[in-house]
Amino acid sequence: EPRVVRFAGKPVFDGAGRFRGYRGIASDVTAQIAAEQRAHYLALHDPMTGLPNRELLAQRLEQALAGVRRRDDTTAVLVVDLDRFKSVNDTLGHATGDRLIKLCARRLEACVRESDTVARLGGDEFAIIQAGVEGEHEAQALRSRLLRALVEPFELDGHEIIITPSIGVALAPDDANEPDRLLQYADVALYRAKAEGRNTFRFFEPEMDGRLQARRALERDLRTALM
Repeated sequence: EPRVVRFAGKPVFDGAGRFRGYRGIASDVTAQIAAEQRAHYLALHDPMTGLPNRELLAQRLEQALAGVRRRDDTTAVLVVDLDRFKSVNDTLGHATGDRLIKLCARRLEACVRESDTVARLGGDEFAIIQAGVEGEHEAQALRSRLLRALVEPFELDGHEIIITPSIGVALAPDDANEPDRLLQYADVALYRAKAEGRNTFRFFEPEMDGRLQARRALERDLRTALM
């Protein structure tokens, strides 16, 4: 079994000044090193699915956008939300819901290239970075694979569960060059996809953000008027 050992010592010389070896102590730090590695892993990964979390997603997106600037290519960001997932938790319990999230994560990973990143944003929402693509047609091909993969029924505890996804897509550099803005625009496109019936996808369009901001402003005004 491999062990990690930390040594601390100093050389020992005899009366004639000849080197005789070292004297010191050795400490087994295997558990300490493992705990540090585990802490680092959990800081960057979702503990349920093992997928990158928001922190690692942001780092990968920064790298992808740097590649866009160097190579003059395209990066697509897709935000995937599972439609009516809450009903699974409500009817079959959170344990079944958690297992479904894990299975969905594996199906998403099977749809992408090794160079892509699948991350869990939280709850039933995922994000995918598709770096170094030629244009939106490659993002369209990926969303088709995602739709096909997720609509296949899941068998859990004797129940057949059918999940459909809604997907929002934003492209760099066409829509934005900043990580936060790109994710925000993919989320806006996702909001439109869900509003238009779910089990579909939408690319971001500038007017979507204007409509969403106007709706949020109206909601704020209504809340203020009712207070």
